[in-house]
Amino acid sequence: MADLEEAIRLAQEAVKVTPEGHPDRAGWLNNLGFQLGNKYSRTGSIADLEEAIRVAQEAVEAVEATPEGHPDRAILLNNLGLQLGKRYSRTGSTADLEAAIHVAREAVEATPDGHPDRAEWLNNLGNQLGKRHSHTGSMADLEEAIRMAREAVEATPDGHPDRAGRLNNLGNRLGNRYSRTGSMADLEEAIRMTREAVVAIPEDHPDRAGRLNNLGIQLGKRHSHTGSMADLEEAIRMTREAIKVIPGGHTNRAKLLNNLGLQLGDRYSRTGSIADLEEAIRMAREAIKVTPEGHPDRAGRLSNLGLQLGKRHSHTGSIADLEEAIPMTREAIKVTPDGHTNRAKRLNNLGLQLGDRHSHTGSMADLEEAIRMAREAVEATPDGHPDRAGRLNNLGNRLGDRYSRTRSMADLEEA
Repeated sequence: MADLEEAIRLAQEAVKVTPEGHPDRAGWLNNLGFQLGNKYSRTGSIADLEEAIRVAQEAVEAVEATPEGHPDRAILLNNLGLQLGKRYSRTGSTADLEAAIHVAREAVEATPDGHPDRAEWLNNLGNQLGKRHSHTGSMADLEEAIRMAREAVEATPDGHPDRAGRLNNLGNRLGNRYSRTGSMADLEEAIRMTREAVVAIPEDHPDRAGRLNNLGIQLGKRHSHTGSMADLEEAIRMTREAIKVIPGGHTNRAKLLNNLGLQLGDRYSRTGSIADLEEAIRMAREAIKVTPEGHPDRAGRLSNLGLQLGKRHSHTGSIADLEEAIPMTREAIKVTPDGHTNRAKRLNNLGLQLGDRHSHTGSMADLEEAIRMAREAVEATPDGHPDRAGRLNNLGNRLGDRYSRTRSMADLEEA
């Protein structure tokens, strides 16, 4: 951090002594914005991110007054897009995401094929499109994100220091497409890409934690598909190592804790190890604790804690766990926008938890809401989605429960 603080101080001094209109001012502003963005990634200070965006915008405005052929225009646009994308990831502001995509696309369009920076601009545009897919579920955005990521990898030679990051991003996007389509070819390629990214990154690289985490995510998906315990064990090792190497206070620490909690919960489901389940709950609680209110990933972390508490209820019969799980999942749904790729999963989980509580208490209100949640989950899951069958099954089970209470033949026929 000391080196980063000094870099920021020197960049601020360079901006201060360079008059407006000077041809070097935009470059100094851009460098300052980039370093402030790096500091935000390390500390989570929103003030640093706001200043990073302000000076990046000022840098772009300084060259917009010159002809479009300004040699640094694409560099400045790209950095502004990066910082806007970070603010979207923190606040969920779709205006920031749309602006990030717009300027990232401008950077690509302003850079000819074969230019040494074009691969980086393509990679960053792919990342922003991937974020919009996660928010809206747009397959068009995901397909374009994959094309951008693949083109970025193809334009990056072996041995290039940024190749690992671009392989990682392509792997993430392919993993996203697997989650939508169930294509094992996509998942296998995602694992190859993210594994190659881990192998290619030095032990002391600041992005190593993210690479390890992403490989763990893809291995966890393959475990869910095939039941391979070897994949799950490796996923847990990768995520534990990622948590070990990520600095305290890093903005991605909560993500890693949450992912480890999910993976330990999966291992509990396979082995029945209550130690895994207890650790999964601790990880999920810690992830929520370090995720601020209003953060767009808070919903997923609340949902995960609810999921693990629901599992402990099933193991121990503790109604207290179920009573805590339901409001967690309910809050997660409340802050998950319509169209979000994980909304159906959260609706389905709430339906399961309400159904469990109905089984304990006999509450018809819980059963009616469980049916509504299950039905909404099915309606939000497109035909061909690998999870659609499970959600249809859950709706059928809840309708069957209601038939047992009311003897409604309509419920039985639909079930």
